[in-house]
Amino acid sequence: MDQDAALARRAAAGDAVAFTALVRAHEAAVRRFLRRLAGDSADDLAQETFLKAWRLAGHYRGDGRYRAWLMRIAWTQFLAAHRAGGRRDAREAAIAPAEARTDPDAAIDLERALSGLGERERAAALLCFGEGCSHSEAAEIMALPLGTLKSVVARARAALIDRLEG
Repeated sequence: MDQDAALARRAAAGDAVAFTALVRAHEAAVRRFLRRLAGDSADDLAQETFLKAWRLAGHYRGDGRYRAWLMRIAWTQFLAAHRAGGRRDAREAAIAPAEARTDPDAAIDLERALSGLGERERAAALLCFGEGCSHSEAAEIMALPLGTLKSVVARARAALIDRLEG
């Protein structure tokens, strides 16, 4: 059994120390994903994500990676905030800071290309290309059939290539 699964089982039994270890292990990835989707609202959404994960700790079944389960919660928190009037239009959301990348010019180009995608395509691209999720994990996170997710990723990739090369 991997460490996340053991910690998740303890967290489901009410062990706050185990849940804290899970938060520390996955907080950066969740915040990075949300920052690229929601910009300045990312910290609030990340906090809501982890609060919801604590409340739903007993619902994690262990049949996938814990990080994918958290990303699913983060995605649904983003959608709920966006649909409720949102804290910010997803198309205007900030992308990861250019300082985090080696080539600032390429980072700016990538930020612009990503911000031109629709929220679904951007999320799929960020999960598959930026967070290293498999297509299956991304499909589960976004509650999409696998074939649909693959189509969304292909469209996102084509649009990114077109924007970056053009």
